[in-house]
Parts: sequence; structure tokens; C-alpha cells
Amino acid sequence: MDETEKNELLSISKDFGELGLDTLLEDGLFKDIPFIGTGISVVKLINSFSDRILLTKILHFINELGLKNQKEVSDFKDKYLKDKDYSKIGSKILLVLERADSLTKIQWLAKSLRLFVDQEISKNEFLRICSIINSAYVEDVHQITVFDRREKITSHNDLIDAYVLDHLFSIGLLANHGFDGGNAAGTNAGTIYALNKFGKILKEKII
Repeated sequence: MDETEKNELLSISKDFGELGLDTLLEDGLFKDIPFIGTGISVVKLINSFSDRILLTKILHFINELGLKNQKEVSDFKDKYLKDKDYSKIGSKILLVLERADSLTKIQWLAKSLRLFVDQEISKNEFLRICSIINSAYVEDVHQITVFDRREKITSHNDLIDAYVLDHLFSIGLLANHGFDGGNAAGTNAGTIYALNKFGKILKEKII
């Protein structure tokens, strides 16, 4: 990679602090972690507009992992590569990155991977959360904090729109707890929703 190509990458990446671009591309995560893939060349990635977008997403993702030096990179890799399904996990990460339509989703994905690598969530939970992030409408997901105010919320309520609840349920963040007829005025009626396990993980640890 020549200096022109490196400068081009620098222009689309964030500030990596102590962990320099050379480290990422030649010695660190970018070279060795399978979610990049040995078949992906940095030079190839900067040759087309769509691949430049993917490279930008990958760089943001690596930055969001918050690895500050080579020791942290090495420790992270050691823990990540211990899982026998690391290739499957890497493919899932790359798929979500390719489809990500906001930096927020990339931030959520990086946080989720850190939780998995640090054994705060299981592999199956991580893979499910990846699918949720892939399908999510970010603005709706941010509204799950409304469940801090009320543990169970009906589809007709004074806190959150019914279509938002429908979306959160459809992507797997809410559980259906039956039906409530509401009061005499018809308020607080309809399907009763509450956060499920994945909704709680996103609300408490990711968003």
C-alpha cells in the first residue's frame, strides 16, 4: 500500500489514537480477525465507491471496539478466536456491516461484540442481537427506554406510539403479555408489551 492509499484511508477514518492505521492494517485487527476476511484486500476495497463505503464502516467498527493499544488488540483476538465458530460469527458481523444504514448500528454491533468476547452474553444471544440490529429502525429502538417508566405498556397508551411498539415486537425486542381492555375511556388498552431478554440487553448494555 503506498502513501496515497494510506492518506485516502486516513481521510475516511476516525482518530484511532494510540492504535495507528499501520497497526490496524498490517499488524492488528484489520489483518488477522476473520470478520474482515483474508480475501478482502484494502487496495481492492478502495477501488470502487461501494467498497469504499464498506471500508469506512469497517474502520468505524474497529474504532468503536475501543481497543487502545496492541496489547488490547492481542487480548481481544485471543478471546475472539477461542470460539470454534469464529468464522460464522465473522461472517455475521460483515453482513451486518454491509447492510448498516447508520453509524449507530455500527456502534451497537461493536458493543455487542465486546459483550460477547467478554462473556457477558452468549454466542447465541450475540448472533440474535446481530439480526435485531440488522432489522432495526434506530429511532424506534431508542424509544425502548420508555420501559424504564412502565414495565408493561399496552398498544394504546400515553407514552409511545403503537406502530413503534409493533416494530420493536417484530424485530424481537418485546414479548406479548396478552390483552388489556383498558379503562372506561378506552385508554391503556390493547396488546400488552414488555421487554424480553434481548430488549433488556439492548436497553441496559448497548444503547
